[in-house]
Amino acid sequence: MPKLFIFAIGGTGERVLRSFTMVLASGAPTFDNYEVFPVIIDYDTENADKDRTVKLLQNYAAIHDAAFTRHSASSDLKGQSGQFFAAKLRNLNGLSNYVFPFHPATEHEKFREHIGYDQLAGDTLGTAKLLSSLYDESKRSDTELNLDMTVGFKGNPNIGSVVFHTINSTEEFANFRSRFQPESGDKVIVIGSLFGGTGASGIPEIVKAIDAMQNGAKIATILVLPYFAPNEKKDGAIQASRFNSKTKAALSFYKDSGLMDKIDKVYYVGDPYPTIVPYSEGGKEQINNANIVELIAAMMIEHYVAGRDAGQKEFKFSPDANIVVSPGKKSGQRLFIYDFDTISINNVLNHLVELAIGLKFFHDEIKSKKASSKDFYKYLSLEQAIANEDNGDKSDKLRNLCFALEQFYAKYQAWLKEIDFEGNGDAIPANSHRVGLCDMTRKYSEIIIKEAVKADDADNADFLKRASNYIFGNNNKDSLSDDYLLTRMNYHIRDDAKGNGHYDTATNALRVGHEPEWVFADILHLASVDGFKVLTTAK
Repeated sequence: MPKLFIFAIGGTGERVLRSFTMVLASGAPTFDNYEVFPVIIDYDTENADKDRTVKLLQNYAAIHDAAFTRHSASSDLKGQSGQFFAAKLRNLNGLSNYVFPFHPATEHEKFREHIGYDQLAGDTLGTAKLLSSLYDESKRSDTELNLDMTVGFKGNPNIGSVVFHTINSTEEFANFRSRFQPESGDKVIVIGSLFGGTGASGIPEIVKAIDAMQNGAKIATILVLPYFAPNEKKDGAIQASRFNSKTKAALSFYKDSGLMDKIDKVYYVGDPYPTIVPYSEGGKEQINNANIVELIAAMMIEHYVAGRDAGQKEFKFSPDANIVVSPGKKSGQRLFIYDFDTISINNVLNHLVELAIGLKFFHDEIKSKKASSKDFYKYLSLEQAIANEDNGDKSDKLRNLCFALEQFYAKYQAWLKEIDFEGNGDAIPANSHRVGLCDMTRKYSEIIIKEAVKADDADNADFLKRASNYIFGNNNKDSLSDDYLLTRMNYHIRDDAKGNGHYDTATNALRVGHEPEWVFADILHLASVDGFKVLTTAK
């Protein structure tokens, strides 16, 4: 089984990894046969974006391990391809919760301490003078030599590159070298921003370290250009006005140093109209809403792994300026699923909708016990699994699956709302480019957000719809309903006499080797796919 290594560097890398985890959870078939190794690298040990992404990865892994650990992925059962949560997440040896042990050696470590600046004397006095010519050594706390690296490099890649240089010699990177086998189809992707300190300095060091292995590795990078801008803060270390110049400097260095020659595929993504976010220099306060740029970067991972456009090296994308939401506005034009290209829709976005249907169904009908009278509910003993999900038998994988699915439901709903964030008064503006994919609070037939109805047309549109339903006898009829999904769950659990079902009605038992947790994951996915087909074919 080929492996996919994703080096997510800094806050931006972590946020892209968060969106990619949603894509992975949706069962995008491109990743069916991959083991995925997330590698989070961030000098800011308390970064809230990192903590949120780690918890999401743990949640994903709990679902996968509950549903698939005891079931062979090579099965030819009809629900296996593109299963929700089917791709396996792996923790690289030496990493704890997918996080590379890359952090300050001491509390409030300053850059001067990291490089031993104050110990330079005698024969090394010349080195001290050289460093003083390269870095500001004045006593102010915001100068380079006095920079507190607790929350990272605060937009100083010249400092970050020095610290990152040691990664190649670590035991953890040696573990990566021993696992990475390009000749077996393994792939590696490096993700980070170019307008900060951690990503811009980490990308070249990781690329050079992999290239030095000389094993024919083909490296892809996702270089994230400015797409958000913190509110201005007087004397703050992070200044959005410098982002473009920092990006240009990083790109110039990458080109002049020959780094770009070591990269097989280069993906650029950014937003010419950055979203305004609250000011933060890192730590527990750095937690930004999901953004269209991070979703697009996640789709770039799928594009690379699928091997599309093999003859092209560089790919560039930024949202259309014509659909930007004006500053201070909540509404305005947004992107919807059918505004994307066909390849992205078919290979990624459609699956995100299927996941929304599946998670909504689990939360609304299964977790709530509304479906308790249905055959599949009884066959799988879901009543017991739901009742014991908080304090039951920890070895009960169906119980574990139900508990983890409910957690993921909340995380997925939050992510969908964030990429379509409409703003919070004057405190936080709306995303400059909003994406309306799904709304899990709507009924199933309206879960896909297809268009924005103007406020002055809303009442008329609703009246006409109700009048039409009444005249033609369609009142209270939906193209997709919970009853349809319940019926499909019952259909898919039953044996069709060809070995493609789960429950043998002749013996009144699940077929041998069909564990309840895997069966539930399988039929939930199949029913969701059925429901999606109804939505996309309904007139």
